[in-house]
Amino acid sequence: MQAPKVIITYETAPSHQWCWLPQWYSGGDSAYCLLAKFSRLNVLSIREICEVFIKPNPKTGIKFEKGHPHYPRVDLRFSSNLSIGRLANILKLDPASLQSGFIDTLFPNAARSSAPYLKWCSTCAGNGFHSAVYQLDFVHACPLHKTTLLHRCRKCGSQLPYELHAPTGGTLFCCPRCRADAAPTLSTPKQGFAISDESAAALASHVDLIRFADQLPTLIAKCRASAGSPHMPLVLSKPDNRQRSLSFRHFVTDVLTAVSFKGSRQAQQELHLLAPISTFVGMHEIENTRVTQSKKRRVTPGAVGVANATDQKLAEATAIYRAIRRYLWRHRVCGHRACARYAMKSLWWDLDGEKTDVFCTTALAFMRWRMHWEGRRVPSRMSERPERAAVAYGLLGWISMTAPIPSVYWSKKFEAWLNASILSAACFDSFRDWEERCATDVRKGKTTWDFRDHDNYARRHWACSGRGTSFEPGLFFLEPLLGATSQFGEQEPFDRMHFLHSRQIIDRLKR
Repeated sequence: MQAPKVIITYETAPSHQWCWLPQWYSGGDSAYCLLAKFSRLNVLSIREICEVFIKPNPKTGIKFEKGHPHYPRVDLRFSSNLSIGRLANILKLDPASLQSGFIDTLFPNAARSSAPYLKWCSTCAGNGFHSAVYQLDFVHACPLHKTTLLHRCRKCGSQLPYELHAPTGGTLFCCPRCRADAAPTLSTPKQGFAISDESAAALASHVDLIRFADQLPTLIAKCRASAGSPHMPLVLSKPDNRQRSLSFRHFVTDVLTAVSFKGSRQAQQELHLLAPISTFVGMHEIENTRVTQSKKRRVTPGAVGVANATDQKLAEATAIYRAIRRYLWRHRVCGHRACARYAMKSLWWDLDGEKTDVFCTTALAFMRWRMHWEGRRVPSRMSERPERAAVAYGLLGWISMTAPIPSVYWSKKFEAWLNASILSAACFDSFRDWEERCATDVRKGKTTWDFRDHDNYARRHWACSGRGTSFEPGLFFLEPLLGATSQFGEQEPFDRMHFLHSRQIIDRLKR
């Protein structure tokens, strides 16, 4: 009996009917993900994928044997050097839908700054999904599962190249160094690999939002040119991830149209353009004070100057917050003050992570709102005197994360006015959101005291234009409340029996 012989041939991959399941396509898959699914279903290596979808170079590679075709290195961030038509015919998909799997098609301005290595979500990869938006440098978490994106092999720490290179061994989603599989479920028998319709809609909204943000610099430059002020400061808020991208796009479009409009205020009202809710006009003598001071000094402020500026912003924010707190206490809490006082007096321990019964909706919303902005975990400490109160870490976090970066053309008074306007809107938005959450908890009968939920509230978008001077006034735009006739919703009635019922529930929560 003769020993078996191993015969190595370099024939091209067969061109017969390929295997493909329409249930494996989600509608937002990246080109890398589609090729990975196709290779796993047809048991193809990376070189065989290159033979099917990449046109070989006319010259033979030096490192390969004679007659072995040489295929170029294809960066899957870009749609060049890849046969889109052949891929569309085999997968029976629209070529325009396949083009959306490449970064240069979705985000032309951000394609060059995207990651050349694979960034993936472990949960999405387990479901057989990967989006091109994950490859952007500023995207660090999965928009669907809110988990940190992986960019290195869990076994050896190597990066997985986001490309097709014939000499690379193994398959896609596999580490080229240790052969560890980042998506092992793709090799298991399964009828479909696609995300749900709800997740697909959320991802499509997220992609549209990033695509719109990718075009914002061009739109802002056109707005400044139409307004006749090429250096006009124009600041926009960050888009709210809890809302659809369409709301942010409509708001920004209305703001740019209103800023670039040169007609009178009456004509602006007749055309139903978005009007600013407040206007700032400073004195002519203080115009461009920061510019002149920076030209004279040309010295970078040290840590002491930054600390003093932060302390001043914190003092101003604290004064605004206390004024809003007094307004809500007098005009919104009203008759429910007894419930709020008794709850803040009785709940003396750290409630973070606990799940308790629900008492008065208004009192509970006011307490959660104060714990949010003051950074408190113990409700009883909110009754301390102002001179003994600790630093409001919620306000400090807002200053460091949400407050706009001041322009060199702004005066200190204009910056303080803008911060006060934005903080006031954020305080009222968060209180309205806490009332809606507590009303939902009342229907459920339980509430969860999670400190991480404090910053997860629906925000209205805002925008500011101008320098705050006499020849270029500062305009502050705020997104209107859709479908709401008042700032807050309906409030439950208060009587003696309501207080006794809330007191009885709070007494059961005592330790």
